Amino acid sequence: MRAMPPRDIRNSPPKSALLIVDMTKDFLLKSYNESLALERGLDLVPRIRTLEDAFLSNGLPVIFATDRHLRTDFELKKWGPHSMKGTKGSEIIDGLVPEKKKILVLERNWKAADVSRINRSKKGELLFEVEKGTYSGFSDNGGKPTAMDALLKKLQLKPGNKLYITGLHTNCCDKHTAADAFFRGYVPVMVSDCVAAYDDPDGTKMGMPHERALTYENFWYAAEIKSSDEVINQIARK
Repeated sequence: MRAMPPRDIRNSPPKSALLIVDMTKDFLLKSYNESLALERGLDLVPRIRTLEDAFLSNGLPVIFATDRHLRTDFELKKWGPHSMKGTKGSEIIDGLVPEKKKILVLERNWKAADVSRINRSKKGELLFEVEKGTYSGFSDNGGKPTAMDALLKKLQLKPGNKLYITGLHTNCCDKHTAADAFFRGYVPVMVSDCVAAYDDPDGTKMGMPHERALTYENFWYAAEIKSSDEVINQIARK
């Protein structure tokens, strides 16, 4: 495929963004969290990284939505401490952060001023991280908003634009992020070979396994289901 020239991001608002959900060491390495780590999720890393490079080279933003839990978070009553803010376990897994690229982090205690200072015409300001305290990339502990919605608006994404969702887990944080994207008018796109879930083949424990979660998201949230190769072809044609 012939390489596409980079967009002039100063004059061309993005029509899509890549979301990477909860790809932290606690969620992926049993040496960090024996009870919650899904080590086969490591297979997603090279495919997500390829998507990252494609989005960034086309002038499209990449946003990590990452659990950075505080001791006061209600969710810990169910799952116990995990991906705690300030710990190694909450770090993004090796191989996903492009070398020599700086991530602009919007923390749990973000303020409107943090978002207002973002200048997407400034070279390199396309890689972000939104910290969260519960499942959805849009919702923080106690129903407060994360910086996600404000960030997307600052980046000039609008209802009808596509949010490509990758990471963990298809039937939990990916699902709730897709729901909140849909509620705000965005089109969620589940990248089928870049998401994964715990084994639950009959849906008796968690309600739905990976494939059933994709079907649910497609029906209820009008989510498109695309492979990473299809996504790369799709954004290259824009």
